[in-house]
Amino acid sequence: MNKKEIVHDGQYVLISVGRNEEAYIEGLIDTIAAQKIRPSLWIFVDDGSTDRTYERAAARAKNLPFLQIARMPVGRPRNFSSKVFALQHACELVKNTPSEFIGFLDADMKLEPDYYQQLIQCFRLDPQLGLGGGTVIDQYPDRTENIRQGSENFHVAGGVQFFRRQCFDQIGGYLPVATGGEDTIADVMTMMHGWKIQAFKELTALHLRPEGFGKANVFRRGMRWGSRFYMLGYHPLFYVAQCARRLGRRPIMIGSVCQLLGFAVATAKGEKRPVSHEFVRFLREMQMLRLRETFMGSTQRKAANAATPQPLHGSQTR
Repeated sequence: MNKKEIVHDGQYVLISVGRNEEAYIEGLIDTIAAQKIRPSLWIFVDDGSTDRTYERAAARAKNLPFLQIARMPVGRPRNFSSKVFALQHACELVKNTPSEFIGFLDADMKLEPDYYQQLIQCFRLDPQLGLGGGTVIDQYPDRTENIRQGSENFHVAGGVQFFRRQCFDQIGGYLPVATGGEDTIADVMTMMHGWKIQAFKELTALHLRPEGFGKANVFRRGMRWGSRFYMLGYHPLFYVAQCARRLGRRPIMIGSVCQLLGFAVATAKGEKRPVSHEFVRFLREMQMLRLRETFMGSTQRKAANAATPQPLHGSQTR
């Protein structure tokens, strides 16, 4: 790329967290180095790698002044909240860097060179857009797949979430949850504060290492996902419908059945959720509206849209 085409204008800061990403870190750095609009500051946090992720990243950072490498202590307890603690550490490192946007990018993502240029333009065109990102395409050895199709107005995949910084500050950043789902919590909190969400179909992000259901872990992973969505407060009817919609995806039927079982077991246990009753109520109202829209004709959708759950009073202060 012609160096004159690369812009550093302080529009966004970027954060990535990775653990044992030796196979992907070089490609990730190449992806950001090739962006037409580079971040004013990019923090990569090595989250306790036991391979050469840190060494490879540190070597590349010597020639990229906008890239800084940080390291979390080795030997910390491992669960889904560990990543959020690393993200929070990175947020502390960028808090004094002025920027209009803050982005998060997983280490196993691949983007087109104009990805952030186009994404920022989308924010410029809609001042109410608080959280955006591209459409994540999962790449498997024998196929590519978009498992998030149909939720573009309600969910941006955590691996590519990009916030208006005012919005990110209002929702309080990411919430550490042992079962995972911090990206979904961020989605809902964004809408609760009156901001829009959009995953843009024209922008794609290639996910090089999707979390699929391998033969050896289909039961365990399905149970874990079901438990996760119970803890997030999903409406049971919505989750049943979601699993039914995915029955034809690999592994056919069994993946959805295991997720439903995990949800049912977590419901029976009645474990305390990490989110508020207000959060659960807002999420479930939104999910039931989505179900109604699915089953009603287009002439009735305006009425359903008018009943969209109301955001927190006075939440946006623009």
